[in-house]
Amino acid sequence: MTGAAAGPLVTAIVAAYNEERHLGECLASLRAQTYAPLEILVVDDGSSDGTAALAESVPGVRLLRRPHTGKARTVNAAAEAARGEVLLFLDGDLVFAPDYVALLVAPILAGAALGTTHGTELVANPGNRWAACWQARAGLPPDRRQVITAQQLAEGSTVFRAVRRSDFLRVGGFDDVGYLDDQTLFPKLGRRARCVPEATCRHYNPERLGEVFQAGVWGAQSILHLHGRGALVTYFPLFGLFHAVREGVRTWSVTRFTYDLAHGLGIFRGLLRRRGGTGG
Repeated sequence: MTGAAAGPLVTAIVAAYNEERHLGECLASLRAQTYAPLEILVVDDGSSDGTAALAESVPGVRLLRRPHTGKARTVNAAAEAARGEVLLFLDGDLVFAPDYVALLVAPILAGAALGTTHGTELVANPGNRWAACWQARAGLPPDRRQVITAQQLAEGSTVFRAVRRSDFLRVGGFDDVGYLDDQTLFPKLGRRARCVPEATCRHYNPERLGEVFQAGVWGAQSILHLHGRGALVTYFPLFGLFHAVREGVRTWSVTRFTYDLAHGLGIFRGLLRRRGGTGG
């Protein structure tokens, strides 16, 4: 790490589940941060690939192994084990600009913000066809995962990427609601995170059809949390097929049809798992 003036210890928690492909690039970008001292804590959520072995091989990285319980519980366990005064909640498919950590923690350490989040999130793989479908389906431009208006910037975000460890533990950490778990701190803390536009990262969208399916499985928990078991009807495969055909015709794209079908089947699979009481 190329730290400048030393500050309080900060812990970057990297929650990883089968992230072997991109984790090396993620960790290299964290080891190149300008902020010091920085603890890099990878918490492996029961991966079935080489995620844990890769993390263990990187100098200066601390590894915490856990059975597969989902991201919220994984991050909460890592927060208990973390040594830093400020925690960052990161993913294994993110790559960070060298000043990312310094920019996020500065307002917190200065007492100007309870928590922060980045304001610039770019697409790391815009040329991949499945990654491009993710962008189009979300109504986003090909190269940006976020489009933040001036009003949203002023209001702040419900997503926390950095907060003091004491505040995180005081409210019990993230709630286990699936894809939206990183928004569950906001109602408990009662304040939004400050957006830091200069803090920049790149995010790898799903690159393979199997990853599109798994993204649907992961998102199912939040859908069930928001809509209840009636979501099983909404995402029944026959209706999913109809939606995929409609989108394929609308966009005149076989790729979009295939993406929407795989994603919808993933959601239905995830809903069945949750209904049966098993994790995603």
